[in-house]
Amino acid sequence: MDQDISLFVDAIGAIEPKPGDEIYSKFKQIFRRSNYFIYEGHFLIIKISRSDRPFWGIGKAYVELLNGVSNYFLILLTSPTSGWLFSKHEVNHKIKNGDWPLKDKDREYKINPPSLRYENRFNLIEQFIEKIGVLLPKKISE
Repeated sequence: MDQDISLFVDAIGAIEPKPGDEIYSKFKQIFRRSNYFIYEGHFLIIKISRSDRPFWGIGKAYVELLNGVSNYFLILLTSPTSGWLFSKHEVNHKIKNGDWPLKDKDREYKINPPSLRYENRFNLIEQFIEKIGVLLPKKISE
């Protein structure tokens, strides 16, 4: 696993699905790379860009597969503590609007900084936790 992704995952308390987990068996075809995690019962896709001008790609097949999940989040990192957070709804909206174009050559949606909104940005782990907390379904108190 990428060291920066590992630092981020450890900091937020997410876990990597393992063989034998229900979610692993359902989505084992996407677990060839360590970019998929579980956080508070929700699926996370974590990508990191190491270029001076960051960019990311997410496979069309993976988006279609994960759209069958009740909820997931896409995290685009530029470091172990900063990046952008998108809900399933926001991912699909960006794709539908053409903000993240599909490149036929590799069947990936290409994501570049001009298509990223400030509202989705976080610069600290605490900011990430706050942002995702707003997006997570509320638990019913007893």
